[in-house]
Amino acid sequence: MGSRAGAAPLQQMQRPRERRMKPGCHRPTSYGNVAQHLPVYIFYPTPSANPVEPSPLPYLNSAPPGAAASHAAAARLPTIRFRLALLVLSCVLPAAIVSAFLIYDHYRVERASLLGEAMATARSMMSIVDRDFDTVITALRTLSVSDDLEEHDLAEFRRQASNVHAILPITEIVLYDPATRRQLLNTAAAPASPLDPGNPELLQHVVRTAQPMVSGMYRGAGGAATITVAVPVLRDGAVRFILAAQVRPAALNPILAEQKIPASWRAAILDPGIRIVARNRDIEQFRGQLPRPEVVARVRQQPEDTFESLTVDNLEVVTLYSRSIKSGWTVMLGVPHGNLTAGLLRTLQSLIIATVVLLAVGLGMAWLVGGRIAHSVHALIGPATALGAGRAVAAPAVDFREAQQVADSLARAALALDEARGRADQELLERRAAQEALQAADVRKDEFLATLAHELRNPMAPLVNALELMRLPGRAGPPPANVLEIMERQLRQMVRLVDDLLDVSRITTNKLGIRYDTVVLQDVVAHSLETSGPLLQQRRHALAVHLPEQPVHLTGDATRLAQVFSNLLNNAAKYTPNGGRIALHALLREGRVRIEISDNGIGIAPGALPHVFDIFFQADRSLGRAQAGLGIGLSLARRLVELHGGVLTASSAGEGLGSTFAIDLPLAQADAQPVKVGDAGDAPIATLRVLVADDNVDHANTLRALLLAAGQTVNVCYDGLSALRCAEAFAPDIAFLDIGMPRLDGYELARRLRADPNLAGCTLVAVTGWGQEKDQQRSRAAGFDRHIVKPLQLAQMKALLRERAALVETADQGSSRTA
Repeated sequence: MGSRAGAAPLQQMQRPRERRMKPGCHRPTSYGNVAQHLPVYIFYPTPSANPVEPSPLPYLNSAPPGAAASHAAAARLPTIRFRLALLVLSCVLPAAIVSAFLIYDHYRVERASLLGEAMATARSMMSIVDRDFDTVITALRTLSVSDDLEEHDLAEFRRQASNVHAILPITEIVLYDPATRRQLLNTAAAPASPLDPGNPELLQHVVRTAQPMVSGMYRGAGGAATITVAVPVLRDGAVRFILAAQVRPAALNPILAEQKIPASWRAAILDPGIRIVARNRDIEQFRGQLPRPEVVARVRQQPEDTFESLTVDNLEVVTLYSRSIKSGWTVMLGVPHGNLTAGLLRTLQSLIIATVVLLAVGLGMAWLVGGRIAHSVHALIGPATALGAGRAVAAPAVDFREAQQVADSLARAALALDEARGRADQELLERRAAQEALQAADVRKDEFLATLAHELRNPMAPLVNALELMRLPGRAGPPPANVLEIMERQLRQMVRLVDDLLDVSRITTNKLGIRYDTVVLQDVVAHSLETSGPLLQQRRHALAVHLPEQPVHLTGDATRLAQVFSNLLNNAAKYTPNGGRIALHALLREGRVRIEISDNGIGIAPGALPHVFDIFFQADRSLGRAQAGLGIGLSLARRLVELHGGVLTASSAGEGLGSTFAIDLPLAQADAQPVKVGDAGDAPIATLRVLVADDNVDHANTLRALLLAAGQTVNVCYDGLSALRCAEAFAPDIAFLDIGMPRLDGYELARRLRADPNLAGCTLVAVTGWGQEKDQQRSRAAGFDRHIVKPLQLAQMKALLRERAALVETADQGSSRTA
């Protein structure tokens, strides 16, 4: 909001003290995009207490002040040879670095290929292990259907089992009675010899499942490590006997040998209990042991994986394993890091040698060429010194064309120097004038920044206090209504400050858009009273509104006109002591309407009245200073009235006697149809599918809560790509999209949604903090239907939902008639 107070329009501002532009600096920043630009790149002399008339370049006849220091500083600067050496380094080193990256990338590809081949080897070995166990199971199943078991001819069955035993890599075949777990036959023992009972857990599992089973490695009755392959003998659907074959762990060693695994690798076969059964190195030392705990944990989590670990013999390797889903056995390979990085290290060593050779050659050439350039530069020092002293410039002997061109330029500069002497005095005077202007602008800038900070801190303080109240320990339930009213009122004040600054910027650059419709004055005033009502109630003012009974039609933008009235009402409320009187009168006069807003407040001094509409003007009044805005509200209101073909004037009888602001506007044509101001109230809204996409999680979630409260079906995403995928599946009726989102910005998201035929009817609304005209043009070009600057008001949201619901209803009715 503006005030009746202010300073002259804010100009381009700089500090008044002496300074030099830093390298890389350009134009001074303008405040609020409304400053009038002053000339840039100005160097200011130090103000003198006793100014004297400038002399025409006296330094031409004497040594410049600080010449010795300048020479010392020049001696510390790098030489041409050093610069050329840097050039060589800047050419060779980036190439070397890029080459190193390419080499590393190739290494990564080769590493991935090697590990892929290793994983294929592990899978192949696992298939061989399963195949060998399946061979034993097949042989046992063949024996299980023998008729000799039906006839209890164990001697003949023993002969058949012995033949199978002879051709398989097993130590014995045993026939068990499942009821007593007693061995009925063992091909490795004499018929009359005592036989050990079988593994109870294995026999119980086979009886329970009636399926073959391969056990893990365990110690038998004699203490030897063994693996049991058991098959049920089924008769009439029941397990009559159990045939089991004992396999020594050593029978698995040929599997490791046949794959021709490199000697430096580690390969092992693990049983279902993840114990080492076979290994290509030191098997006798590690058989029956578990790998390291972290390896065991990874193996139990998933059937295949690749990761870095230590082997049981403390070797750093990349571990790959494949576990059989069928038998639970695992084949594990360990590739030492040295095998993976050996080729990379050799290539990098060659690259380093080549880089050193190239640097040596390049630096040598830089030394030779730099010497010739330095000779020519030194030859130019004499003519340059003569030019600075005002003497004749002699032609130097140089070694290259560019230096000769410099020598010719020095000669021409000597001729032009006399012309520069006459301009020097005038430039000095202009610089002093510019310095004084900048000093005055600096004061205005400090006043504006102090006012802006004050106006922003005022609403922030009650917001912080309200949040602290809501955080008090022991408080339960929703916050008090007055706390929410305070937060809402102060938040609206901050939004109003920002909106006013943006509007001033748009007006200054002629980018403020006015939508000309036929509106009713009474509706516009009612809308402005809704905005200013909280402040009027807070200050306990008595408001009298007198409007014509018949509708008064105007041509203009209802929102902007309501902004003018609310600015003036707020201004009257702030500059009138609590409990004051404010009146709004509208009078019709020959095709025009005059609206007067008067108060009995502090009034306006006669000296300040001509400047009351100047931007940033602030009168020095105690109460006014306590309630001061940014000094832009009245200037903005007058410009908006002028855009509507009207006039805004101010009058006051003096300080303490109140003030009156009068708006004179033309009436609309008699046949014009008015546009209703405001929304549809609290009428229910049809349920729509709504998509919300914003990387600001808090804004997205609060908007979702408002939409759910309005009875809508809502999906929320926090980046553009997720929103695109959600829209394809969700098919929203309307989408509220942020512009600056990760992975896919709002513009590209809108273009892709518009390209999808299934989403062609979706209403796209840009809800963003970017509100310049160019931002709105980009959103329209991308396919957005609306561009809303944050924060999205509840009334705006409901209006958009109703508009979309009406379109959906119309489309449904059209489909029904067609059907």
